[in-house]
Amino acid sequence: MNLSLMRCSRLAPLSLLFGLIVAPRAARAELVFYDKDDWKVYTTGRAEGHYQLILGDGDPISNSRLVGGQIQNTGSEDEKNKLVESRIRSGFVSTQIGFGVQNQIMPGLQAEGFIGAWLLGIDSGKTPPQSKAFDVRDGWGALTGGFGRFLFGRAFSIFGSASGEVNNYAFAYAVGHPCLSDVSTIACGSVGAGPLYAGYNAQLRYETPRVAGLQAQVSAEDPSSLPHFHITRLPRFEAELSYQAHFGSAGLFSVKGQGMVQQLAKVNATQSGTESRTAWGGLGAARFELAGVRLGAGGWTGKGLGTSTVLQQDDSSNPLAQDLSGGGFPGDELRGSRGFFGNLGYEYKGFGVVVGGGGAFVQETVADAGAVGTSLIRQNVEFHAVLTARLRSVVFSAEYMHWKSDWYLGEKQTLNFTGAGATFEW
Repeated sequence: MNLSLMRCSRLAPLSLLFGLIVAPRAARAELVFYDKDDWKVYTTGRAEGHYQLILGDGDPISNSRLVGGQIQNTGSEDEKNKLVESRIRSGFVSTQIGFGVQNQIMPGLQAEGFIGAWLLGIDSGKTPPQSKAFDVRDGWGALTGGFGRFLFGRAFSIFGSASGEVNNYAFAYAVGHPCLSDVSTIACGSVGAGPLYAGYNAQLRYETPRVAGLQAQVSAEDPSSLPHFHITRLPRFEAELSYQAHFGSAGLFSVKGQGMVQQLAKVNATQSGTESRTAWGGLGAARFELAGVRLGAGGWTGKGLGTSTVLQQDDSSNPLAQDLSGGGFPGDELRGSRGFFGNLGYEYKGFGVVVGGGGAFVQETVADAGAVGTSLIRQNVEFHAVLTARLRSVVFSAEYMHWKSDWYLGEKQTLNFTGAGATFEW
């Protein structure tokens, strides 16, 4: 697996319409090509570029194998393991293009389909210029009517999307944490230190109508596996219950609770049967908007989540979601983790400022505590500030992020990211 694809399993690695998506399509105005005879064809997209300066520590140099938290700055650090690195990146959300089609089947019943493709970063990965691959993230159809909405196909998932909406306050037009330092890829915003990346999964999903501010969603999704757990008898199940109220000309209050569960199994050591593990997660988030003020915060906990996304495995031979044997213990247990996040912002006449932060924490298993030759990430914490200025369809941004990571065997890393850029969206 190459590093670009590794990162796409991380935030998918992680990164992407993430906070820009409330429903599976990007939450912004669309450019309509055709609207006639019960058919509508439209496009959405964006193009952007951001300068980023990285200052601080390279990944820890350790005799212990490090699990989680690394930016893989191979060859970029100096003789003192310090980084001073300049990059031009596409941001937390990539350069992209999407096309949608709607058909009014009958009064009160509409069909819709959407396909969206992303560039895997605009930077050249610190190599001579090269062609850029497209990553098709969206590919879904839906039926919408008085019964609610039924969606089928590949779309942004439920669990983690509420943290994406809060993350989007700061990083809709910024970069944040780069995910991986030397690889051509999309960045991570503040995912990994609080917010989770929901990811794009094949799914069958039902959304109820919103009644008195309340709405429920449930999905059955294509399950993920872990290196030692490839038996997936059931889909992954995700669900959300939300309350939303609008007041005044632009006031909003929203509360969401989200959950996920997935069973994984393997043949046991004696080949006499199977044993299973259950990955699960719970997340809550709230947002408030009024008169230019935007406030959002939340937290989550679970097993098998990692720090960034469900069943995280940046290194497939030593995944963050699952432990390995150590100290005389067999391992293959799912690690527990938790996080919190928050953003406070203010917008006035096209200008905006956002400050925020968060943290993600991983709990050792018994095997982890006994495996002194492997250093597990203990926590990532960060705070950030982002300034934006909008000129109709173009947004200019400037940002700063301070990030700290430390591992259970004492390794530490402190990084500072500054940047500025521009985004054109339609």
